[in-house]
Amino acid sequence: MRAILPEDSLLSAQEAISLFVSKVPPERRIKEIEITDALNKISAEDVYSPIDLPPFSRSTVDGFAVKSSFTPGKFKIIGKINIGKYKEIEISDNEAVEVDTGAMIPKGADAVIKIEETKIEGEYVEIPKKLNFGTDIAWIGSDVPRGTQILYKGEKITPEKIAFLASAGINKIKVYETPSIYVISTGDELIEPGKELQPGKIYESNLHFLISRLKNDGYNVVGHKVVVDDKDKIEEALEEASEIADVIIITGGTSAGEKDLVHQIIREKGEIIVHGLKFKPGKPTLLGKFNGKPVFGLPGNIVSTIMIYDRVIRNYLSLMKGEENNTEETEYAQLLLPVKADKKRFTYIPVYLVQGFAIPIPFDSYMVGSFSLADGFIGLDPGTELKEGDKVEVIIKRKDRRITLIGEEDKRFDNLNVRKIYLGSQVSCKALEKGIGDIVVISSLFCTPNNYDYLIERRILEQGEGDEVGYFDWLGLSKFNRNPSVKLKSPSTVLNFLGKAKVFAPEGYLKEGKELGKEKLFVIVRNKEAFKFLNGIF
Repeated sequence: MRAILPEDSLLSAQEAISLFVSKVPPERRIKEIEITDALNKISAEDVYSPIDLPPFSRSTVDGFAVKSSFTPGKFKIIGKINIGKYKEIEISDNEAVEVDTGAMIPKGADAVIKIEETKIEGEYVEIPKKLNFGTDIAWIGSDVPRGTQILYKGEKITPEKIAFLASAGINKIKVYETPSIYVISTGDELIEPGKELQPGKIYESNLHFLISRLKNDGYNVVGHKVVVDDKDKIEEALEEASEIADVIIITGGTSAGEKDLVHQIIREKGEIIVHGLKFKPGKPTLLGKFNGKPVFGLPGNIVSTIMIYDRVIRNYLSLMKGEENNTEETEYAQLLLPVKADKKRFTYIPVYLVQGFAIPIPFDSYMVGSFSLADGFIGLDPGTELKEGDKVEVIIKRKDRRITLIGEEDKRFDNLNVRKIYLGSQVSCKALEKGIGDIVVISSLFCTPNNYDYLIERRILEQGEGDEVGYFDWLGLSKFNRNPSVKLKSPSTVLNFLGKAKVFAPEGYLKEGKELGKEKLFVIVRNKEAFKFLNGIF
């Protein structure tokens, strides 16, 4: 049975998660644990300090405790208080008590002088300078007073907060239990990584992403399984998952194909709350229940899995474990090039971030490599079009601070230990104009800089017969396109088409062939630190 998902009836990600939460409220369980086990857990209660910190006035140096009003002068030493010891000592005028760092201040004292600033003569100590009230004393409650809130309900517990709890004498707290997750990946086409790749098959990656991401986010993955497209076996896996896990995540089988069985099983044996999102990539996403357990059905596409986890599943799981402030890091940047969204769906576009500019990455939903190399992504409402220079909010995935090369690809750069943004001269000409990038590589077929540091001259060779394989328009090589049936974004992939079509590429990528013409690459170094990376090439 096919599932047709009309665009006009689709919900946004936020609308879908709100509806799902109302129909399948996240179940929270509370347990009391030792604070040593509480790292990254979510507090299920407000916690307050039962004591002042420090709990007594103490010395911050090794020295002598005295009454400041009698300094400078000679003081009689009447005793010593070591750290961790309690003594009932009260000093009078011109009396001193030797104290360790962290030791209690004797009654009557209001200042401490460092021992190296004094002169000891038998039973007396000479203090040569005037001390102010409170010198080198940490007063009781000067850090935090009794009753200060240590944790609020819904707060993630950090190592620093554990130290605070311990300092306040608290050894147990109530937290929300972490939900347990079972992950299923479905598809006849899937092969485990490490095995030989057979024709028509692909390596399974959804399971590996989800397990690692769930563990990274602190969840318990209690089971996982890869299942072929067989209705009985998929149902059996769902039954097993529902018995041992709080939440089920299953990938594949949610779309409109006849072998998309997951939505059929959940519709027949459970309940579908949401099927289809106004979201790209990730339209065929399913949210439902199976044996009373929340189940998330994701498209088999790996980038859809990544995006739906980040934008939908993660929010629901955060509610289950009691996390109230699930914020993500964002940064504003200017667009280096224009972008536009799908006309009917909310669209995410991956970008590189370079010195305050967001560089859009040409992208389709199957491109997990391009997506994983991005620094972040921007979200656009359906039909949105933004122009060069517009300010956008970027959701940060990572921050790559390496020396950055922007522009054309060449074999000479293969072993450079720098970040390479091979988006051709359309981007590198703009980068030069805006003054960004450490190394900028521009094709003479696109634009000519006023100045450059190095020059590469290369012949463009052609091989083969038949349909033409060319290049996307952002590359300098695209100027040699005539009527390409296929467009590539890198000359590195041209070897895959040898003997199948007419191909062309710079020498080095092709060993021989008819010369189509020549191309110059201008290399502009904008960061002096980048020159050392180019040693040995020029």
